[in-house]
Amino acid sequence: MGFYPEEIIREVRDKADIVEIVSDYVSLKKRGENYVGLCPFHSEKTPSFTISPKKQLFYCFGCGVGGNVFTFLMKKENWTFPEALRWLAERVGVRLPEEETLGKVSEAFKLRREIFEINKMASEYYHYTLLKAPEAERARRYLASRGILAETAEKFNLGYALPDWDGLIKFMRSKGIGEDALLKAGLVIPKSSGRGFYDRFRDRIIFPIKDVTGSVVGFGGRTLGKGEPKYLNSPETPVFNKREHLYGLPMINREESRIILVEGYMDCISLHQHGFTQAVASLGTSLTEQQAKALKRYTDEVFIAYDSDTAGQAATLRGIGILVKEGLRVKVITLPEGKDPDEFIKARGKEAFEELVTSAQNFIDYRLNLAKNGLDLKSQDGKLKFVKRAVLILAEIEDSVERELYVQKISGELNIPRKTLYEDIDKVRSKSIMPNIGSKYKNSQLRDNNKELTKIKIMSGFYEVERNLLKMMIEDDGVREKVMEKLPAYNFIDARHRKIAAAVFEMVQKNDPVTPKDLAVKLRDDPDAAAELANILMAKEKPDGVMIDDLINRVKENYLKLAIKKIRSEIHRAEKIGEIKKALKLLSTYHRLKHEIEQLKSDLTRKGGI
Repeated sequence: MGFYPEEIIREVRDKADIVEIVSDYVSLKKRGENYVGLCPFHSEKTPSFTISPKKQLFYCFGCGVGGNVFTFLMKKENWTFPEALRWLAERVGVRLPEEETLGKVSEAFKLRREIFEINKMASEYYHYTLLKAPEAERARRYLASRGILAETAEKFNLGYALPDWDGLIKFMRSKGIGEDALLKAGLVIPKSSGRGFYDRFRDRIIFPIKDVTGSVVGFGGRTLGKGEPKYLNSPETPVFNKREHLYGLPMINREESRIILVEGYMDCISLHQHGFTQAVASLGTSLTEQQAKALKRYTDEVFIAYDSDTAGQAATLRGIGILVKEGLRVKVITLPEGKDPDEFIKARGKEAFEELVTSAQNFIDYRLNLAKNGLDLKSQDGKLKFVKRAVLILAEIEDSVERELYVQKISGELNIPRKTLYEDIDKVRSKSIMPNIGSKYKNSQLRDNNKELTKIKIMSGFYEVERNLLKMMIEDDGVREKVMEKLPAYNFIDARHRKIAAAVFEMVQKNDPVTPKDLAVKLRDDPDAAAELANILMAKEKPDGVMIDDLINRVKENYLKLAIKKIRSEIHRAEKIGEIKKALKLLSTYHRLKHEIEQLKSDLTRKGGI
């Protein structure tokens, strides 16, 4: 394989500023002579990724990855050196010799570059069609009716796909681009006959989707007719995965701290048009972990501005969980009922929306307010139900000062002693009985394909116990509340049962109805758990002669037995290889678990056994 001349490599390197290139991927902040940010190569909450502009080098003090601008691109994009060099050369305007003679690039790299070029041409075609084609008059009227200005359409490079079955195909053919290449880019669909293709987007407003470098990776299309779906995205391609990208992200000002997260293209565009240029949108799906990680690279604070309806509230709660997990500060912009950001800002104006942003709630306040929905807090029953919901929320707060502030607030509002609230909070927090033995135990990773579990099956018949408890908690609100007070979902040993219990708990915390139909939908991505749910619900009407407290205690006891066996095994392994500190730490946990199970047995003895 040939190599590029050193003088060409140096020219590209000298023209490609590492800070500028890396800032496409990482939100960088000046710190002395250097720039710092969150490392894109491993998960972290405190910036350890450092760039020296003077040395044109980067290094992560967290994971040890480092190098120059070529190294960064090779690591981030999984490119070879010739591929990183060619991409950089195009970026900074350096002409390279043909790769066939000097420096090879992979077929995958060539395909990605080809798709980027096709997407760019398609974006320009759609945009020109919107502006000039007589057939696009309806699309222009639609955008005008939505209040989208010409300069905004230009800024976002909005377009229009003709109703024709082959409008884009004909245009691309005139440019020497064939249908096979368009298929790889996700712009055409094979005919059912197997002969030929037709345009994926027809009679739709087109929203080009760009990655952080500004390259068009895919498209979103909104129908102007009665066709379904209302919004259509490009399929997954070598350059596009809708779970990874956020609409509008390349356009934000990275010097500003906050980002406003909305649900749709039009919400994002409308906010930008009214001066809120920190708005981004997910691509027609619920917020994903990958999108949250992308946001984390650019900000520490996210304002969620989803629709105010029930679906929007559910999406907000899901988003909160994902964003908080990534270490982001989260606030919620509460819109009037029946409004989305686009509708609100057009009706009330920029100043009114700015007031909503200013008064945005901390996500804890938002969840607590939702917990009050449907309750009469003047009644004893309403107070009790709210306190149960609130305790679950407050127990999640790790910062003791923050937790104390909320306890004071609720104590004052409901005239309940702080001590009483803390007792309930401590009960919930104490259920996390294995905080120091690794997430693989606490986070639902106790597998049932091991000898210890087989022994427990024989000893306690845990399988039927868990099934009976799940059936009763699904069908009875009172049972459900009692189970949630005393038992975390991860105490269910069977993996399917854990999944079902966790789904039920999540639905309750979000104030969603817990019905077999809703629960089955919740489990649609786990066929094994869904099948087990059906099996459980089709069993006989009610377990005979079984008390709820007995079932709860049996589930807890079985879990503790298995956890103790696991810990004992870990201790022996640590001692065997000489990891004394680890063994001592595990031993402390072991004694705590033994105390827990002995206390449980003592309580059962006083109550007359199971």
